[in-house]
Amino acid sequence: MNFIILADKFQKRMKSKGCVGLININNKNIIQSQHKLIKKFFPLANIIYVYGFEGKKLLSFLKKNNNLANDIILLFNKHYEDFNNAYSLFLAKEYLDDDTFILFGDNILTNNIFDRFDHNLGSQIFISHKNKNRLGCIIQDNKIENICFDLDNYLYEIYYFSKKDIGLLKHLVDNEQNHNNFLFELLNKLIDKDIDIKPFFTDRIRVNNEK
Repeated sequence: MNFIILADKFQKRMKSKGCVGLININNKNIIQSQHKLIKKFFPLANIIYVYGFEGKKLLSFLKKNNNLANDIILLFNKHYEDFNNAYSLFLAKEYLDDDTFILFGDNILTNNIFDRFDHNLGSQIFISHKNKNRLGCIIQDNKIENICFDLDNYLYEIYYFSKKDIGLLKHLVDNEQNHNNFLFELLNKLIDKDIDIKPFFTDRIRVNNEK
């Protein structure tokens, strides 16, 4: 199992907060919280952390936290201002060879986020009806048909790819013409190839008014 965390860019309106992984949430940096929750549910998982913006501050922090540093595979993206998510994943392509979660450096993971997750259901996208996000998706027959802005079924922006499907994502990021794609654009390309991607509802109670 691999977890790839894309933390090389600053999000809109967040540049002033500095390195995304070092943003403090509830007296703990995001990178520490992510690591703790991932290892709680997947103790043998590899954590691949793609960093870039204010990378020196991240490295300085990790030097003081050896236990964390020794349990994370770091990949530096020197072109974080030039390309989008697809290039960030391209840097981690050697890890696109097994069951893989992809998330972002600013994802706040809740204590129960993986409680009901079942990898046997295949590739999935985490969906929330409560945490509004600019990205949403259309769901039909328990399959995601399209991801776009201003749709309901809000994306939690945690993506799981089964080993069966991850090779197709690797093929997309290996193509330089896709390096300016956002992750959701890569997902739409996979959907167009009839890849079966299911929703995983993070809310405790599943809502039946799927669109």
